[in-house]
Amino acid sequence: MGITVLLIAVAAVGLIVIAYRVKARPERIRSLSAENKARYAQSWSAIRARFLETPATAVQEADDLAISILRDRGAKMGDGWRPAEMHRARELARSNEGRSTTDDLRDAMLQYEIIVDDAVGEPMRKSLGAQSHEGA
Repeated sequence: MGITVLLIAVAAVGLIVIAYRVKARPERIRSLSAENKARYAQSWSAIRARFLETPATAVQEADDLAISILRDRGAKMGDGWRPAEMHRARELARSNEGRSTTDDLRDAMLQYEIIVDDAVGEPMRKSLGAQSHEGA
């Protein structure tokens, strides 16, 4: 009987470990359609252009864009999960409150850019950004 109880206990612990790993694993997020990639890349380009005039506003817009991208990719944002880049960007933006420097806000924008690049691809973002600068 002692061995049976031991085997049941080991099996139960194994199931708990497996269940924890499945729950702790970030969900897989899907790719965006080509149209959404282009739309988000253009939005990012516009946000970056506004950064020079209104850095704090641009950072807030970048946060909103990152959330939209993640939701469109199927991330479950309601359970508190956020990519590490978003956590860092938000910390940097908060640390800037009350200061005249924009270095932290610039660094926050770089963190958001990682999220955008992951979703739309750096080549597409740079290509659409170059096109928008040529048209200006």
